[in-house]
Amino acid sequence: MNSRKRIIKSFVFVGLVFVFALSLVSQSGAQNKPLKGEYAVVGEATCRTHWLVNPDGGTTSTYLVHSASAQGTITFNGDGTGSGQISSVDISHPIYTPIPMAQFWGDPETPGILGGTSTSEVVFEFTYTVSPDGRISRTITTFHGEFTMGPHAGKTFTHTPFTLTGFVSKDKGTIFLSSVPGQREIITSDIIDEDGVTVLGTREQECHRSRVLTLISK
Repeated sequence: MNSRKRIIKSFVFVGLVFVFALSLVSQSGAQNKPLKGEYAVVGEATCRTHWLVNPDGGTTSTYLVHSASAQGTITFNGDGTGSGQISSVDISHPIYTPIPMAQFWGDPETPGILGGTSTSEVVFEFTYTVSPDGRISRTITTFHGEFTMGPHAGKTFTHTPFTLTGFVSKDKGTIFLSSVPGQREIITSDIIDEDGVTVLGTREQECHRSRVLTLISK
């Protein structure tokens, strides 16, 4: 009889251990649902920016507004990490709208006073988490780009990390991302020389970004 009781207790103990282990696995999976595959991405951004270190040696107090569009591909590795590459078109808006007559400009030679256009190619890496209800948070951890057209064509640049949040569809085929509403997003970028040593300038930005991702390959 005692032997039988010991066997029953052993089965109960093993069962409890199994249930506990299963609960841990379930909690881990709930905290970060895996995403895996290549997504096409399109998006836009509107930013307010100014120089912290002006590469032309000019003022750092003037603020500019610029908007950008982006398209490219993003790959989720299935382990909470990923990478991507995008092509971006950036349009800087005139400092004054409408633009006054030249005689009213305080400094008519200020670079960018009339706005301008530039293009760039960017590669980046990121980490992400997905909650059970499909909410996603993605943080860009490394961000490297090169201007391909505009006043800094041929120069490279980097950004400090920033986070976008949003939702993943139930079939994981579509992801929506944007800047956190009501929260300032500060981006610092360095435009550096081709050898990666000479710092030409640093900008500080406040941006609102939105992204739409569509699964194109699992």
